[in-house]
Amino acid sequence: MLAYEPRKAVSGGPLPLPRRLRTELLLVGKASERRITQLASYYIIFMIADVVSIHDVVNYVLNITTCCTPEGRRDYECTPIKIPVHDPVHRYSGVNCMNLTRPQSYQTYRCLDNGTTFERIVFQTPVFDLSNTYNIMPGFIDHLRTYENGLMIEEEEDGQLFPPSDPNSHMCILNQPPRETRCFMYQLNNVMSSSIINILFYRQHNQIARELHRLNPRWGDERLFYTARDINMAISVQIFFYELLPILFGKKNMIRDGIIGHGGFRDLYDESVEPRMSDEYIYGMRWFHLIQKTDLKLYDKEGHYVRSFPLVNGTTRTGFFAVDNNMQHIVQGSFRQLGGRFDQAIDYDMADRVFGGIFFSADVAASDLKKGRYFGLQPYVNYKEFCTNKKYTSFEDLKDSFSFERLDRLMEMYKDPKDIDLMAGLWGENPIKGGKIPSTLYCLFAEQLKRTLKSDRHWYERPNRPHAFTEDQLKAIRKVTIAGVLCSIGDLVSEIQPHAFCSISSDNPLTKCSSSKIGKLDLTPWKEHSCE
Repeated sequence: MLAYEPRKAVSGGPLPLPRRLRTELLLVGKASERRITQLASYYIIFMIADVVSIHDVVNYVLNITTCCTPEGRRDYECTPIKIPVHDPVHRYSGVNCMNLTRPQSYQTYRCLDNGTTFERIVFQTPVFDLSNTYNIMPGFIDHLRTYENGLMIEEEEDGQLFPPSDPNSHMCILNQPPRETRCFMYQLNNVMSSSIINILFYRQHNQIARELHRLNPRWGDERLFYTARDINMAISVQIFFYELLPILFGKKNMIRDGIIGHGGFRDLYDESVEPRMSDEYIYGMRWFHLIQKTDLKLYDKEGHYVRSFPLVNGTTRTGFFAVDNNMQHIVQGSFRQLGGRFDQAIDYDMADRVFGGIFFSADVAASDLKKGRYFGLQPYVNYKEFCTNKKYTSFEDLKDSFSFERLDRLMEMYKDPKDIDLMAGLWGENPIKGGKIPSTLYCLFAEQLKRTLKSDRHWYERPNRPHAFTEDQLKAIRKVTIAGVLCSIGDLVSEIQPHAFCSISSDNPLTKCSSSKIGKLDLTPWKEHSCE
């Protein structure tokens, strides 16, 4: 295989070590965002998993774990993270390396010839379609369906419903038998936060299918299944675009840029636009590692604090959900616990033990930065120029985008502004006005989301798509909130704040699920009166 190597500094020398950049540019600690709950970070990761496959993580966590050994130094696939001699954490630990492999590409799988432009491979579909819930592998959905009344297979354990388990799976390596044995048949077995929301949307499919069957008893299995899936997908995107992203991006920004509308149908479809996810969108989503709190606070159904649990210990450990009411406690904690602060700091566990007990030490942010170099991404200032139509030739040109302290740190780490890695720039950049995320990150996300609206033939807001919703059906979708979803299929959720991505307050109080203030799904617009 023809080697692909990352860019060098403008001077021709190497760029700074990713681990050193992480320790110098990011603080490490715990801080809470006063107005946003932990549920927001769960949903972000869930939506990332809809368009991003985890094959690279599986490769260096399960397949190639020897990159820090003499054998690994000779392996082309290995690109370990080097630990500086004076590392603030590991200078006395003896750890001088963290395992990491190259991103797999279309060249890796011989889809493109060696010598062609490196292009990272992604196995998920390039549109928001719950491919993480329904699975993307050809024919695999057949293993999840009952072929009766549109339902998917569910298994009950300790009074809770889960997707089917595979006793032969080797993915749940942190399960603690004999009690923890559940390991799902497909990719729901990755990080805990994504798995939780996936389980909920899996359950929601069956709830929708059962209600559709009650309303339309003459419908067959195929129609019930695909109608339920269509509704389920639309709800997931409605919540993402209209409930969560306005909090993070700023609602006015999103309306101005045409990412969301004012209500009713929208049809921006352009068949000349290819449906695909940019590397910048997929990579930029890694910035949200900064807001991930890792000490999960678990609560019971009455809202009483039960205990804390390290989030990183739940990676590849789905057996944990089915014991000791843990699923219930995690769901309850998701909308009660405050989320991580949007700042230039990262949680301790994300910085040094992101995979729990799989590796002695792993730094997700250093890994993110290094992967950006192997993705072939351009320097930060190139994206800044794309977004602002301005030139940035000196550090002085960046003074309006960073605080004095943040810019000073970048100047200490990099000799030329053209050397700044995209993620390093995003870590310190000022947020967009009205939003929570860095302005350049917003620009890259907005560019992708607008392309998604144009390229997705089956976008749920389109009036002219195949099997389009009626006006009343679309209105019903728009009323659904994440609070309504948790009330409907969460474990013993009887009360929740109406805006569950936002913290409980006098303006957003805990409210009974039976209240009209909770946005639940009404399927009566799907009732065919000819069946009466």
